[in-house]
Amino acid sequence: MNPFFFGSSRKQLFGVHHPPKSDSVRDTAILLCYPFGDEYMRTHKAVRQLTLHLAKVGFHLLRFDYFGTGDSAGEGEEGTIEQWIEDIAVAADELKETSGLQSISVVGLRLGATLATEAVATRTDVADLLLWDPVVRGAPPLPRPTRDETAGALGYPVTPALRAGLERLDLGAKDVPGPRRVSLIVSHERADYTRLKEHLQQRPGFRYQHVASPAPWIEPEKSAGAMVLPHEIIQAIVNRLSGSDAQ
Repeated sequence: MNPFFFGSSRKQLFGVHHPPKSDSVRDTAILLCYPFGDEYMRTHKAVRQLTLHLAKVGFHLLRFDYFGTGDSAGEGEEGTIEQWIEDIAVAADELKETSGLQSISVVGLRLGATLATEAVATRTDVADLLLWDPVVRGAPPLPRPTRDETAGALGYPVTPALRAGLERLDLGAKDVPGPRRVSLIVSHERADYTRLKEHLQQRPGFRYQHVASPAPWIEPEKSAGAMVLPHEIIQAIVNRLSGSDAQ
């Protein structure tokens, strides 16, 4: 793996490029989009494991931190939904340049899936968009400040601008143009995922898959502070992107 910084000098993003670990190299590279806050920490190992599995079957991959998060430049209070959507676009272009490929697939987990849907809406170079347990609508349960001030979510700053951006999100009401295939893979069957599935199922090539797996964001009372490494859902994603699943 090759860690590096990319993007503008003022808004440098930290990323890790994983080259293929196979003699047969795929003609599509994969961009991975992390969740936000505590979910980023709890799923970091799972995203890394997914990356390693995909590299073994011949993909170039890039995982990265949004501006104001992780090892990227910027303070936590500078993060906004609009900025992070722009970061995904910058990362997608960087992945194409790094890999030398013209086609990409995008995998997003939780808020990363929601941001990715926005980011690829006008792109013509995205072969697949895969949504893993996306945040379908609105902000996750966060403390609301009584004045125009920053709240905290388990130690992560949530400014009024970030909260406003979160509250505008609604995947179930948004057209998803662009990618040739859209996949929704979920760890639990829930009403909001059913609504999103019904919204997307008219798309050619749409695939919905329920893979029962641990998910602290679904049942936080059962796994407070726990890391999550859902092997079954990781394998389902690898199968979907590599074309080895049953169509």
